[in-house]
Amino acid sequence: MANKNHFTMDEWSAVRDAPQLLALAVALSGASGITGTIKETFSSSLAMVEGIKSDNELIRSFCAREEVQAGQAALKASLPQLEATDFAAIKQKLATLALVRVREAIVAVRAKAATDLAAYQGFLKALGERVANAAKEGGFLGIGGERVSEGERTMLASLAEALGATA
Repeated sequence: MANKNHFTMDEWSAVRDAPQLLALAVALSGASGITGTIKETFSSSLAMVEGIKSDNELIRSFCAREEVQAGQAALKASLPQLEATDFAAIKQKLATLALVRVREAIVAVRAKAATDLAAYQGFLKALGERVANAAKEGGFLGIGGERVSEGERTMLASLAEALGATA
């Protein structure tokens, strides 16, 4: 099983950062409102905490506290400096960035840790689905709405493509 030492710095950054970028992109692809967004953010944090207990060393490695913190710092640095009023552009830029990072991470894991590829792909897929299912989209006062919005379904389909799976 692989860990950080099996990758170059650039490869490791992709492997480490892809889950956090993905979680944020999925959360922002829906219209959950503030409460829903908090639930989605919390669900992604829980997934990373659970990753620390994984049987897979690669997953444990990028879910470690110091790696999560490094990933958050990289995320802040990579976010576009767009005006707050241009939320649609921010969401699109983030989705594109997340999918690029996922593809880069998959290439790195396939090349350096092929035996961990299925576990890594599974972690990313489960993370995306977990975030998408964390809160209802639409509705009023918790009534109505849908568990996974059209935007989230689109993002999950793009993720499946980036992972090399069928949508």
